[in-house]
Amino acid sequence: MSSISHRQNAHSDIPHSIHELLPMLINLEEGMKTTQEWDVTDDRTPAVLAKCREGLPLLRPDHPALPLALFYIAEALSRRFEALGEIADIDDSITYFGEIFTIPFLLHNGSLDDEVLPFTALSVSLLGHALMLRYAHSKNSEDVDAAIENYRMTLTLSSPDGATRQMPLAKLSKALTLRFNNGGRKEDVDEAIQWQREAVSLSQKELDDGDTYGSLVESLSQLGNLLGLRYVKFSLIADLEEAVERHETALALLPDSDKRRPRYLRGLAMFLRLTFEAKGQIKDLNGAIDRVREVIACLSSGNAPLDKGETHGSLVDSLHQLGNLLLLRNVKFGLVADLDQATESYGKALILLPDNDERRPRYLRDLAMSLHSTFEAEGQIKDLNGAIDRVRAANTCLSSGNVPLDESEILGSLAQNSNSLGDLLKLRYTNSGMIVDLEQATESYGKALVLLPDDDERRPRYLMDLAMSLHLTFEAEGRIEDLNGAIDCVREAIACLSSGIVPFDEGKILGSLAQDSNSLGDLLKLRHTNCGMIADLEKATESYRMALALLPANSKSWFGYLWDLVMSLQATFEVKGRIEDLSGAIDRVREALAYLSYGNDPPDERETRLALGHLGRLLNRRFRWTGEMADIEEAIQCQYRAMELDATKRHSALGSLSSHLHDLYLRTGDRNDFERALGFSREALELCPVDDSSSRLEITRHMAAYLAGSDRAEDWEEALKIRRELVGLTKGKDGHYKDVIDLVHSLDSQWRRDPGQLSAFDEGIQQLRDVLPSVIHGPHRIDLLERLASFLQNRYQPSRASENMEEAITYLRELTALIPRGHKDHAKFLSNLANALQSRFQLFRRIDDIDDALDSAREAVKIARSGRVRDDLVQCLSMLGLCLSARSGSGDIEEAIAVRRELVSLSPDDGPALRHLALSIITRQVNRPVDNVEEGIVLLRKSLAIIPAGHPEKLRALGALAMATLWQCELGRYQEEALELCREFVAAHRQFDPDNTSYCAAVGQLAKACWFKGDYEEAAIRYDQAANMRYAIPHARFTVTKMWARQARQAGHSSSLRAHTKALELLDQCLTSTPTIDLQHQFLTENASALASNAAACAIEKESLEIAVQVLEQGRALLWSRMRGYRHSIEQLQESNPDLAEEFKGVCQQLEHITVSSEPILPEMAPIPVSTTPYTAQVLDFDAKVTKNRQLSDDYERIISEIRQIDGFSSFLQATPFSTLQTAASEGPVILVNVNEHRSDAIILRATEAPLLVPLPENLFAIVDTLSARLVVVDRINRDEDRKGVARQPKQLDMGNILQLLWESACQPIALALQEMEHPKGSRVWWCPVGRLSALPLHAAGTYDNKGVLIEGFPDLYVSSYTPTLSSLIASRATGGSGLRLLAVGQSNSLPKVKDEFFKLRNLFPSHVLRVRDGERARSDTVLRDLRDHSWVHFACHGSLDASSPFKSGFILHDNKKLSLRDIMQARLPNAELAFLAACHSAAIESESETPDEVLTLAAAMQFCGFRSIVGTLWTMSDEDGPVLAEKFYKHMLRHGLDQMDVRDSAEAVHLATESMRKAKVPLHRWTTFVHVGI
Repeated sequence: MSSISHRQNAHSDIPHSIHELLPMLINLEEGMKTTQEWDVTDDRTPAVLAKCREGLPLLRPDHPALPLALFYIAEALSRRFEALGEIADIDDSITYFGEIFTIPFLLHNGSLDDEVLPFTALSVSLLGHALMLRYAHSKNSEDVDAAIENYRMTLTLSSPDGATRQMPLAKLSKALTLRFNNGGRKEDVDEAIQWQREAVSLSQKELDDGDTYGSLVESLSQLGNLLGLRYVKFSLIADLEEAVERHETALALLPDSDKRRPRYLRGLAMFLRLTFEAKGQIKDLNGAIDRVREVIACLSSGNAPLDKGETHGSLVDSLHQLGNLLLLRNVKFGLVADLDQATESYGKALILLPDNDERRPRYLRDLAMSLHSTFEAEGQIKDLNGAIDRVRAANTCLSSGNVPLDESEILGSLAQNSNSLGDLLKLRYTNSGMIVDLEQATESYGKALVLLPDDDERRPRYLMDLAMSLHLTFEAEGRIEDLNGAIDCVREAIACLSSGIVPFDEGKILGSLAQDSNSLGDLLKLRHTNCGMIADLEKATESYRMALALLPANSKSWFGYLWDLVMSLQATFEVKGRIEDLSGAIDRVREALAYLSYGNDPPDERETRLALGHLGRLLNRRFRWTGEMADIEEAIQCQYRAMELDATKRHSALGSLSSHLHDLYLRTGDRNDFERALGFSREALELCPVDDSSSRLEITRHMAAYLAGSDRAEDWEEALKIRRELVGLTKGKDGHYKDVIDLVHSLDSQWRRDPGQLSAFDEGIQQLRDVLPSVIHGPHRIDLLERLASFLQNRYQPSRASENMEEAITYLRELTALIPRGHKDHAKFLSNLANALQSRFQLFRRIDDIDDALDSAREAVKIARSGRVRDDLVQCLSMLGLCLSARSGSGDIEEAIAVRRELVSLSPDDGPALRHLALSIITRQVNRPVDNVEEGIVLLRKSLAIIPAGHPEKLRALGALAMATLWQCELGRYQEEALELCREFVAAHRQFDPDNTSYCAAVGQLAKACWFKGDYEEAAIRYDQAANMRYAIPHARFTVTKMWARQARQAGHSSSLRAHTKALELLDQCLTSTPTIDLQHQFLTENASALASNAAACAIEKESLEIAVQVLEQGRALLWSRMRGYRHSIEQLQESNPDLAEEFKGVCQQLEHITVSSEPILPEMAPIPVSTTPYTAQVLDFDAKVTKNRQLSDDYERIISEIRQIDGFSSFLQATPFSTLQTAASEGPVILVNVNEHRSDAIILRATEAPLLVPLPENLFAIVDTLSARLVVVDRINRDEDRKGVARQPKQLDMGNILQLLWESACQPIALALQEMEHPKGSRVWWCPVGRLSALPLHAAGTYDNKGVLIEGFPDLYVSSYTPTLSSLIASRATGGSGLRLLAVGQSNSLPKVKDEFFKLRNLFPSHVLRVRDGERARSDTVLRDLRDHSWVHFACHGSLDASSPFKSGFILHDNKKLSLRDIMQARLPNAELAFLAACHSAAIESESETPDEVLTLAAAMQFCGFRSIVGTLWTMSDEDGPVLAEKFYKHMLRHGLDQMDVRDSAEAVHLATESMRKAKVPLHRWTTFVHVGI
């Protein structure tokens, strides 16, 4: 007793003697006999217990009352623990019980006395009970072990036949069962069953002694439960059978009214269900259902003596159990009635269940499952909706916090329910197509995963469910991020399974890994199909390989997984072209065939037939790639073997067999193979079932392909007919685009054979365009883009119509953007793009096009070299050589020769390769010794000899040889041969080539050959024929006509003027088809520098001065005149046809905008539809501009044609007639000065009289060049002296020399002519010079002394103005004036004198008239806005001329930002009157410009922008002159007052202001720079 500390105090109730203690022990005993449970309201018993514990030390160890005292105290503490749960009570109880067995006098000779055995047995049993109570509280397994030992001892101490044995047997059995459930040791459950059998035996004996059935029934039931438990763990069917038997026996003994009956019936139902699951006999499941129904009937009738709560709870459980059993019977036997009854039963259970019952979420989920099954059986959407609602209700229930479950249980159930909800929503989407269901399903799957612990075994499955939902979402909406998400989920599932975190056994993990790996392969392959990333295809193949490696060879999935790998390898080959991938696919199919042959008994004939057919097709594919005859022979044998397996599928094998034979024919050329292929196709079509539409279509497609490739006209016609029918049959179906492609192929071939069939070919191309929007992405779009681009390039060849090439480039750009790196066709597509770009370069000479083409061609060669496929390399090298030759720089031509020599080494007998090499060699050697050209001519002769007659390349080789000999004609060689070859070339064109543009060039070559031979008349006839070929593109006709004009001019032939006027006409057409102002300027630079001047010289020689005036007007300032043409007055047209006038106005505005705009994307211009692009936005914008410009130009020409049909508008926008041009001289003579290498003249245009010709010196052309060069030098010297303040020194080259030579050679004869015309001195004249003469100060020409004093010259004779063209002058006079407002714009921060200049302006003009924008206030956007409100503008800043891009010229404002002429022109200033340009180089032309008539001065350009009068400078002005000139100019303009200011006085104002500077001894170079332009 020393182990328990007993408190001692002085309380009077504490027993002080044994006599006081013993009555208290008796009271404690009597209190416990009164009730079996501790009465928490009874204060007396706890007090007695405390007193007994305090008095216990009074009893000596040998006192006979000590065992009972310990017993009563221990039992009381045990009961109080059960009531209050104080752990100290149970600990003390166990201690007290234990001390009982340490009392010595209980033992007699070392063993228990018979008299004390019952007491000892009872104590040991109660100790076991106390240990079990403590285990229930603390979960210490040692307590269970100790309890079992105590129960065993109790049985040892009990009589084998005694009535007291029943209780410890039950307790021992229960304790052993608990330990078995915790530890799983079979010995425990075996022992429990052994003891329980004894309990049954004892119960039966008691029954014989007249006891009730109660004990036996309970023992039988418990034995049945233990047997069932052992069955569940160890699957011994005998245990299950006995368990059922024991329960049935117990129920048979139990009265119907016994309250235990419902519980025993449910137990029996459970074991009957287990028996059904083990044996599969319906009687067992029916029995289980009947037992539960009996429970429900029993509970519902009120027969069972249970309280209301027990009945209610038991009824709920039974209804739920019945639902489970009925659902199971439906799953096994498909009885729909069971589903309805199950749903009803689940529903009743839920009605009876309180809202806060912990079972409610689970019951809702089971009801949802039943409704789901009902939907699957009957297809009623209401059932599926009901299932979804129940799962949502279950989640709401769990989330509300009303259900008494711990957090982990709630989270686990929420995860399970969320995943189930995802399944149901996904199912509803599958049936109804509502995308919102799919989105909510994905969301539910995601929530389930968030709620799930990382190591939960459900995680991989839930990840796969989410992947499937994302996959479906991608299929529905096409968002690649959904497919990416699906792939990520599968990868996470695989990682989860591989990490070992998830508690699966190895076999299950391997199976799941295999399945998930295969699913990953499917998704990666799908992403490749949609995005084209080859890495995805390679990873898919890797995943399929892994799936196969993880799968047991005997798995049912093995064959399907193997086939997935085959298809992936085949797809990899198709995109990468690696023969090892194709061979790998072939090897895998051989494995499949081996599996089918040896893995099945009997073999699966259907799968074998399909595998043989596929093996044949793969072998055929390898034969096409390698030419290995063994492959095609085996392929053919595969199809024969396939036919033998299933006669009903003979058509399928015949179709493949025909394909193999046709490929054999293509290799060998044996017509017998062709006939057999065609025959097998026809037989296959006859045998193919009518309802097998897909097979019939495929067979028909093959047959059409064979016929289309035949050499017989009747076969071509049949192929075309079949393909037309196929297009009609497949419209709106998968594969339609392929049939359209095939049809267009046939139409293309038909057109090539018969040029009259072009319209049919065009209709076919349009059909392809119509199909394109429906093929959104993936390999199908790539295929379609490639074919469409190819057809358009074919279509481009005859007419060189730019719209075909533009469209082809659009498709090729998208194609090269879509095609992934590593794709086998990547190099080919890049090469095709290079070809298209170089073709457009040939049209527009845009250097960016040829640079882009070369970049693409070089990349293509690089890829082709790494791919090691000879044919690809040959094609790519050929294109690179073509692009290098097109760019034709010195380095390019050398590289082109090297490339083409490599090409010839790869294909020594390739005629085109020889031709291209020859042309490169000849191009390099044109200006070198003749002997070096011979190699090229020899190669061309060889090329011509190699190519068979009738082949299109024959014509090209003939043309190349003709051209090469023509080049030599200029050196006096090959004239006879060249003429003969050119005649043969023209004749061959008529026979073989419908290419009108090439025919135009061929006729031009013949004309050139005739000219070299001296037959000028035939040459002129041929040139005229080529120049007027209506179907040839303007650029080709212009090239020929320009050569005609040059040769006729040099020879003085009578056709010279006709050639030049035709060239000017075609020049305008070329500009119309050239999309941007910069390209138009480039074209003029390369082709038209002296065309108008030469034409005028020819006209003058023919004494046709009016024509000379017209051609000078027609061929100068073309770019600016075109812009003015877009602003042609339509007032009269609006009166006649307002709709047409508005349409014309709209098209003109768009054309002007697209021509001069610097914006990347223009209004109403659709962007180029490229999915993803490696090209810059600038490149794609140019493509869009080209297309838009062509469309607008077509509309422009159409509208003009319609306008000319209206009475009175027949000459609308035609070349301005002389009578109109003559009006330019209405206010004074206009002097046109034409300086030409052949002759130089001035034509004085008069208002009413005929033009007056003033011949000028023959060497004036050279003089003007000299003066232009001198002027640049003099300007530079004077500028340096002015800036550095260096005193002026006499020099050999000064402004005086220039002015004197200009006077003597050009201006003096003109002045004499004016005087002879009696033109009044001091009156006005207008200069309209040609070419470089425009840069010279004609207005200041004269003789000056060394102090700059004028001795004689133009300044003292007339007031000079300039005009770039007659039309611009006429137009300036036609516009009216507006109220005066002056805008002053300057940069005083960089030009100090500007402040003085603006100060003078402020003194002259009131503030309401003058607005000043200076320094940072002079921003380009601000100035542009102000220009709209100010009719006069004064610029005091730097000017900038851009000779390469005229519209980029302009004025430098704040932060060096330019206000360009492009900006000013686009502003369409409505009130522009006067522009004073006190800006350096505001009027000067760069003397080195090759097109001086196009690079207008800033002053002249401002006239085209709408200003009527402009003051400008020819070269750099001095800063200090700005304020002086401005003050004098504006004072003269204001001489009659502000209201009387007239812009027409501006020329006189400039004249007088410079005159005052001259009289003030201002150096010549400073005052002569100022000029007046306009009215």
